Amino acid sequence: MIELKGYKINSINFENKVPNGTELKLQNQVKYNVNYIDAENRCVGILDFRITDSAMNPFEIRIEMVAEFTYTADEEKPDIHTGSFDQMFPFLRQTVNTLTSVSGMPGLLIPIMKLDKSSVAVNNNANNNNDEGESSPLN
Repeated sequence: MIELKGYKINSINFENKVPNGTELKLQNQVKYNVNYIDAENRCVGILDFRITDSAMNPFEIRIEMVAEFTYTADEEKPDIHTGSFDQMFPFLRQTVNTLTSVSGMPGLLIPIMKLDKSSVAVNNNANNNNDEGESSPLN
């Protein structure tokens, strides 16, 4: 079982310099990486999400989030990767909606996204230790 222990937003960048009434054709870019601390059955998910206008209008939202998860020893890493993303994504979705609604534009509700487990690449040679010596990336 994969369990979200907590999350935080590391950065938000928001630009909306388009004139009122401009129709935007939005496109999303998602990068999601998971760093594993195998000895503790713990991992850290790092989500980098970007929304831009495909017509190059001056509109952009970029959010970097980090979350900590625990998992059971029998979980496969592709399942942990997709399961942790699924638990983190609603918080990203809510953040985008709140940010846009308080900025004077209609609240933007991004579509639900699911990662394809078959496209997950796990690097078994990655450093599985928390380099900074922190007990949690959420400090």
